[in-house]
Amino acid sequence: MSLKPKILIADDSAMNRAILVEMLGDGYDVIEAENGREAVRALQSAPEIDLLLLDIMMPEMDGFEVLEQMKRYGWIEDVPVVMISAENGSAYVERAYDLGATDFISRPFDMAIVRRRVTNTLMLYTKQKQLVGLVARQVYENQKSNNLMINILSHIVEFRNGESGSHVLHIHTATELILNHLVKKTDKYKLSAADIAMIGTASSLHDIGKINIPEEILNKPGRLTKEEFEIMKTHTTIGAHILENLPFQQDEPLVKVSYEICRWHHERWDGRGYPDGLKGEEIPIAAQVVALADVYDALTSERCYKKAFDHDTAVRMILNGECGTFNPLLMECLTEVADDLHRALTDNEAAAQTIFGSATRKITDALLQENDLPETGRLENALQIEQQKHTFYVDHTPDLQLDYNEASDTATMSEWGVKHLHCPKVMPLKKAMDTLLVAENDRRAMRDAIAKTDADHPDTAVTVLLSVDGLLRWYKVYIRTLWARGEETTRVGLVMQAEDVHEKTIRDAKEVTKETIITTGKGMACMMRMLKNVFDVVRLVDVGHTCVLSVDEQGQVVDENHPCYAVWNRENRCENCVSFKAFTQKTQLAKIEFMGEDAYQVISKYVEVEGRACVLELVVRLRKDMPLSFHGREHLVRSLHQYSQELYLDALTGAFNRRYYEEQFCGQDSADGVAVLDVDNFKAINDTYGHQAGDAALRTIVQAIVGCIRNSDILIRYGGDEFLLVFPDIPEPVFHRRLQEISSAVSDATVPDHPEMRLSVSVGGVYKMSPLSDAVYHADTLMYKAKTEKRQMMLHNHEHDRLMPD
Repeated sequence: MSLKPKILIADDSAMNRAILVEMLGDGYDVIEAENGREAVRALQSAPEIDLLLLDIMMPEMDGFEVLEQMKRYGWIEDVPVVMISAENGSAYVERAYDLGATDFISRPFDMAIVRRRVTNTLMLYTKQKQLVGLVARQVYENQKSNNLMINILSHIVEFRNGESGSHVLHIHTATELILNHLVKKTDKYKLSAADIAMIGTASSLHDIGKINIPEEILNKPGRLTKEEFEIMKTHTTIGAHILENLPFQQDEPLVKVSYEICRWHHERWDGRGYPDGLKGEEIPIAAQVVALADVYDALTSERCYKKAFDHDTAVRMILNGECGTFNPLLMECLTEVADDLHRALTDNEAAAQTIFGSATRKITDALLQENDLPETGRLENALQIEQQKHTFYVDHTPDLQLDYNEASDTATMSEWGVKHLHCPKVMPLKKAMDTLLVAENDRRAMRDAIAKTDADHPDTAVTVLLSVDGLLRWYKVYIRTLWARGEETTRVGLVMQAEDVHEKTIRDAKEVTKETIITTGKGMACMMRMLKNVFDVVRLVDVGHTCVLSVDEQGQVVDENHPCYAVWNRENRCENCVSFKAFTQKTQLAKIEFMGEDAYQVISKYVEVEGRACVLELVVRLRKDMPLSFHGREHLVRSLHQYSQELYLDALTGAFNRRYYEEQFCGQDSADGVAVLDVDNFKAINDTYGHQAGDAALRTIVQAIVGCIRNSDILIRYGGDEFLLVFPDIPEPVFHRRLQEISSAVSDATVPDHPEMRLSVSVGGVYKMSPLSDAVYHADTLMYKAKTEKRQMMLHNHEHDRLMPD
């Protein structure tokens, strides 16, 4: 492996690149890119690049666009960029520096200047990386040492108190869980993520004062006498006194919070706690939450003087006031996170024993040895570490993942799944499958696949339809069942991960031309399975022999030996058969078919399956309660309109959905104006206010947009928080003004029940570009560029190749 610094030269001129390589000499490893797009690919594939020499004027992607990409993905923080260009006007130089360039070298090149600038830049970044690494290591070591000492002290108390060793972990887990929910519920307490983590750490010291309580009182199996209880109560003031008299770091926030928790975690909301009889908000919020967590864990844990209560009983006792009164807001939080709390403490019970790590255990054993306290064994911390890793990966992986515990019938969804499937994080398996899978045949296929697994063959996979952000998409779900081996091998749970294979499934299923679908048997079977979630009848028909076809498990097309017209209760071929016309014209046609008083819409499309020409028939029954006669034709028209709305309207916002764009609109040649709008900070809205408030925000934005556009304009919910606006016929000044009006209307809009919520959208638009698909792509690119540059909108007139003013 070369130890030379690696330099990437991006310039469309081979001569310029050769000159720079010659000037740099043999002291560097040089790689070259002849345009901006190649430079970006090199940065992606070679993260060890130490410096980028970047030209401004290049084809495909210019130097400024490369800088924007580097800024967008965070590469600019690690790879210094020296601009090399003949364009040395102040506007060019200023823009390069604004986008993160480190230095600027003008052409023609001077060898001494090039070498010195490169050397200085590399030295500067090397020193900076060394300094950052040094600081990071010091912070890490200090934090590790602090946590280690806290764990040692709290662990000593655990041993003296005769407890299992999991109490401190339980308090830590419950405290952080309740606090995280509290800050989502209200902004009353102004707690940051760092504050919550600090309170969680400080909670480990809540009972440190018990180190000075006699063991005969701490571990008494029966009820304490009044005098003994008074001594026990002093552990709050003893712990506070220990922290108050530390000879150092009294001003540290951790020490202050630890003091509050030690002294006041037995105070109660109504003022009947101890030691100071504080009441209501006189009690610091850290102490309030630890008090609630402490009571819950005391109820659900077995102690020398009591048996453990189950989770539901413990929660009920707290809510009924049997353990003192607590902040009503915290009681609501406890109720709302109760299932998550129970799962977290149950799943981590084994790992709880190793929360302090082997280093803590060794030091604790040494400290306690002279007191001849009972040994509890030395547990490895690998399980806890792996559990923490697993939780981290699940919460931060942009995939659908599910973890199921069979004993408790608890399925836990990844954060991505909660957000995009709009479902609870924790639920029973049946509810999880009903939430995940939109089709009963998919549920049956998954149940069958799971049932066929065993301990020696635990893996399986099924391809199913999922409703993601309101859109049906194909996913391949990989499943591994989990087994416990003993006298009997028992399935104890399973894990799932879903991979988006929608485009691949459709691509493999068919090769689409303008009029004809050409596909394999397995591809057609896959497509028909998807269509059955939309239509009442989906079938293949051989119109020449008037018979129905099917596709077997091997993907072969076979005759079913019954006539296609039988479904219409007819004994002979249908008159005016729409499928026959579609077959002879090799196209797609539709008609309304009547059977008694019921009406059906029939879509017939010419297809070729395994080289065999036939027709794909799609049938949907119109409203069942609508009798059709001569006087009922108006009702039929309204029914067709309603069916179209159900198929093509987004259920949440009322805008057209992505299906409408792809099936009815995408093929259009052009429109005068096309704009893409993306809601700013939508993830923060969901995280702060919850998904229901996020849904209300989307509805409010759509109402604001609709109030600014004409009936002939098309509004489509293009993605989760992204909208597409199509103006079929609009002058450029009106297009510009209309988007400004929309931006202002969204900013002025008020979300019901959340008047404090601020809304805005980033807008990208193109005028006079065709085909429509290209216009949408370029509008989307401009929108993200506007968002990156923190501009309200970016608009481009393609006809005259110029940017329009904001």
